[in-house]
Amino acid sequence: MSTHTNLIDEGDAALKNDALATHVQNITRAPSSVCEFVDEIDVAPPQRFLARLFGRNPIPPGLRTAYREASGDVAVMDALAQLGGEWMVLRSVPAGADAHEVAHLVIGPAGVFSIAIRHHPGGVIWIDGKVFLVDGERVSHVRDSEWEAVRVTQLLSDAVGVRVAVTPCVVVVGARSLTVARPPRRVAVLTPRDVRAWLKSMPRVNSQEDLKAFRVAASGQPDWNDAESPSLEFAQDIERFRRAQSAVSQARHLRLTWVTGVLVLGWLIAVVGLGGVTTSLLFN
Repeated sequence: MSTHTNLIDEGDAALKNDALATHVQNITRAPSSVCEFVDEIDVAPPQRFLARLFGRNPIPPGLRTAYREASGDVAVMDALAQLGGEWMVLRSVPAGADAHEVAHLVIGPAGVFSIAIRHHPGGVIWIDGKVFLVDGERVSHVRDSEWEAVRVTQLLSDAVGVRVAVTPCVVVVGARSLTVARPPRRVAVLTPRDVRAWLKSMPRVNSQEDLKAFRVAASGQPDWNDAESPSLEFAQDIERFRRAQSAVSQARHLRLTWVTGVLVLGWLIAVVGLGGVTTSLLFN
């Protein structure tokens, strides 16, 4: 099996104990942003008739931040779902005894990748190596994603029986701008729009036998959720969220229709009015 190493080894020693695997078995996962949003929107008061008629945003103001976060998570999920049959995507992978999760673990021909999603709506992102600034303030996204990858490296290596390197990725959602002066050495910084193309562009390092071994090992982990076989509850939550997305899109189109109609009506009134003035001047 290929055992390429493109990740730090410094943190491995801290993860060699058996307690980690024991805690993973008993972990209780927090609900995803999608599940939290649909639970909240279900109990929100329904829109009034006039609000629906004029295309007002159907998401209550207090839930719009949660909606944007869930939209970003679904965008990443949809991008990963388009990778193809050789790729395996696991979601909400437990990565330690502190109930911490990796949003997505992606296994494919190009290697193994841990995907961390970071929401910064309207934020200005500037990156220089390990320095990751959001609106001028330093955050620990690079360090955190490296540590997540080290944790998953240990878990997956134990499951497969061979040293497996995991490449950490940070997917930034909702930022107004993203400037990379100097990319981090070990961490890929991406957006939902380019995560699929970036993964597909990476050189192949895993054989078919490697991928088969990874699948067997991952399927043996009770808390690792294969995105291709979601639970009924998760699938229902995604469907409820897509209905909310559809309602937002329909409301936006309705608002545009109203605006277009008002502009056209204003133009017609102006044309008719101008024509009336012109006729009056000609015959007087």
